[in-house]
Amino acid sequence: MTDAAIQQAHEAFAKMVSSQLSRATVELKRLDELLKAGRVDGRVLSEFREAVNRVRTSGWQVQVSMEGDPRALSVLLIEERIRLATRLVSQLATEILAGEREFLGLGSLKEAIQQLERVL
Repeated sequence: MTDAAIQQAHEAFAKMVSSQLSRATVELKRLDELLKAGRVDGRVLSEFREAVNRVRTSGWQVQVSMEGDPRALSVLLIEERIRLATRLVSQLATEILAGEREFLGLGSLKEAIQQLERVL
């Protein structure tokens, strides 16, 4: 594949992503109005908010990278993983306490947490 063909493919992909972002922006504005007007299942709303947060964070990370600071992108990625891990561990602890039974994989999880603890 020639450099010109690769460049053309990158430009086509960028246009496709930009177009999809524009459509998503319009749809999110519609959803905003619907959320303000009606009722929604709390679990569905929570999942939606988390998805929106991930997209927002990814957009911010890509923008930082596009502005030329690759170190900042790697730091942002790690910080986002820390945030997600913190949330997941908190939810998991609550669910395990409420479960009143044994779950497969807890030994491996404990080892991974101990390894992380040593690093911290």
